[in-house]
Amino acid sequence: MKKLINIILVFALVFNFSCIFIDNVYASSTATVIDSDGLNVRSGPGSNYSKVGFLSYGRQAVLVSTDKKSGTGCSGGWYQINYDGSTDRYICSDYVSVSTTDDGSVISKNGYFTTNTWGYRIAEDYTIVRSSPSTSSTSLGNLYLGTKVKVLEYTSNGWTKISYYDGKVGYVVNRLVKSYEDLTATDEDYYNELRKAGFPESYLPFLTKLHKQHPNWNFKALNVGKDFSTAVASEIGKCYTQATIESYRLNNVLVENPNWYKASPSVVAVYMDPRNYLNEVNIFAFEELAYDEKNQTSDIVKSIFGNSYLSSDQYVTYFMNAGKTYNISPVHLASRVKQEGGTNESYDGVSGNSTLTYGGSSLKGYYNYYNIGAYQDSITSSSVARGLAVAGELTDKGYYLGTPWDTREKAIMYGAYFIADSYINKGQNTMYLQKFNVANGAYFPSYTHQYMTNVMAPASEAFSTWQTNNKLGLMDTAYTFAIPVYDNMPSDFTTLPPIGNSNNYASDIKINGKTINGFDKDVLEYTHYVDSDVTSVNITVSKESDVATVSGAGNIKLDNKETLVNIKVTSQTNEVRNYKITIIKKDKEQTEEQKTIEEVLNNVDIKYSNGYMTGIAAGTTATTLSNMIYEQNPNVQVVINDKDGNAKSNSNLATGDKITITLNNETVSYKLSIKGDVNGDGVINSIDIARIQRHILKLALQQEEYKDAADTNYDGVINSIDIAKVQRHILGIKSLK
Repeated sequence: MKKLINIILVFALVFNFSCIFIDNVYASSTATVIDSDGLNVRSGPGSNYSKVGFLSYGRQAVLVSTDKKSGTGCSGGWYQINYDGSTDRYICSDYVSVSTTDDGSVISKNGYFTTNTWGYRIAEDYTIVRSSPSTSSTSLGNLYLGTKVKVLEYTSNGWTKISYYDGKVGYVVNRLVKSYEDLTATDEDYYNELRKAGFPESYLPFLTKLHKQHPNWNFKALNVGKDFSTAVASEIGKCYTQATIESYRLNNVLVENPNWYKASPSVVAVYMDPRNYLNEVNIFAFEELAYDEKNQTSDIVKSIFGNSYLSSDQYVTYFMNAGKTYNISPVHLASRVKQEGGTNESYDGVSGNSTLTYGGSSLKGYYNYYNIGAYQDSITSSSVARGLAVAGELTDKGYYLGTPWDTREKAIMYGAYFIADSYINKGQNTMYLQKFNVANGAYFPSYTHQYMTNVMAPASEAFSTWQTNNKLGLMDTAYTFAIPVYDNMPSDFTTLPPIGNSNNYASDIKINGKTINGFDKDVLEYTHYVDSDVTSVNITVSKESDVATVSGAGNIKLDNKETLVNIKVTSQTNEVRNYKITIIKKDKEQTEEQKTIEEVLNNVDIKYSNGYMTGIAAGTTATTLSNMIYEQNPNVQVVINDKDGNAKSNSNLATGDKITITLNNETVSYKLSIKGDVNGDGVINSIDIARIQRHILKLALQQEEYKDAADTNYDGVINSIDIAKVQRHILGIKSLK
């Protein structure tokens, strides 16, 4: 089976975290994890010590000392680090890179690495980058929340010239670019209040800044009782993006029109990290959305709709009545409709004149302002069509309150009831929780029942709400914000992945000019055997991407009986794939005694005769069988092909495969017979039992190696005993070999 890399999260410093309680300012060294699989943190210098933590790829830790301690399981020695408040923690030096700084860096009591060079980032939903400091200038594209940028200069008319994506230059409005200092403040007394309320240290500077700006705001710590990494992993595949940047996508498979793709893990992490919302704009993703007669007025609703048809008193009244009737914020309803495109009267979802159909039924005359149930299903590829089908009672899901939504008033009212009854009153009472259902004790299972697939939706709707509140001078209203708190939050702020080619695959790895046995770009671990007198080997690596880099290859000295070689292929976006090769020296006297193929095979746990090789356990891969032979004599050459002549490496061996072995100018070939695999597909199941039965009944006689595979007990007879042995294998009672 292929050992696949599953990079769940890649965290990088966006703007480094400034902790309070600074101990010292001095030159310091940090270790950055460069192994794509991450790295265990241990209680002592050795793999025999208990695991007390984990650092994912790209994470950083402050070194207590650059001296290494010897210990088991790490050839390069163990670094002592400052981790989770303790300085008595250790990591293997083989899997990190170390850098030292003396530019005013600090080590805090919490063990976080910080620096005076804060950097800048896009702190809101997204922004258009312009070619010059004017809204009338050419658009250069969008930047999203969490994008790291460099500030080049500030213009006199409220724009910031920035560098982004490794050298591109453009202009954005000043408000959208924030440094850490812009977003944070210190106040030890208020910090203590926040701590008592249940907020972690990394939230405090942001909430303190917001408190100084808006003293009437109330912040509630919503402990969701979930590990942050686990929560992010659970959302992978459930969050979509329209970003054109490849590294922002999980893959390039279109999941929904127009141009929706599954978001990459790091993008999901950015939009799930509550700290990315702790500013004046994004904080509204956490606003509690129950009805508030005093603060949710018709004037606010009207202003949200601007000059659209929904700003008329008639429609505003619909929203106000819906909010009061079903205990939901009419301001939130209005923001959601605007987000879903309802202000465009010709939009199919609200026009009433749609030409779309669902299962052959016309959808004309139906309305769905909130796009409830609007996703692609097995009946239609149009999410809008399915939403209208919900409104028209054409599906088995939806809230109709006894009637289809065949008027705009019904769609606004009954859709509001659906949101209130299904979300607001079910523990999903903020825009954030409606996208990421993570609340502890919510009615629906975690990570399900999510209103929208757009990963950016909470930030987008928060912006719409802020825009209205700011325009109407309502920013000092006594809002209450329920802010999620996860377990094991990363100390580094989450940020969007780098831009560039993310391909970090090797296309070939050769040892002394010969491709390593069983090479597969997805397989990360290999074993290679050499004679005991071999002192070095030369490893060369070909890579799929021209812009990727390779380390660890070249001339490798073999000073020990076993040598572990780490070949790291690093993509343009700094993602590392680590191929691990264990080179083992074999006793040369033993290999010299095995001068013939027969002498080699006699030491391998297999059977061979009459042109067949058998005695091979079901599920054995071609690489495993090759290594069994190489282990006896490194000088042998082994090639395994399937019945059509195609080379095999890491797939299961099957009856009918062919193995060719060469040693000292002698070449021998055998057909493989895998006991129980009677049809030659490499899998043992009921189909093989049926084949044996048909052979016994003489309905279809098996021939050659397939007949041999049916003789599971090696007695030369195919009967019910062979069927019984296959059945026991399938049931896991006793494996065939």
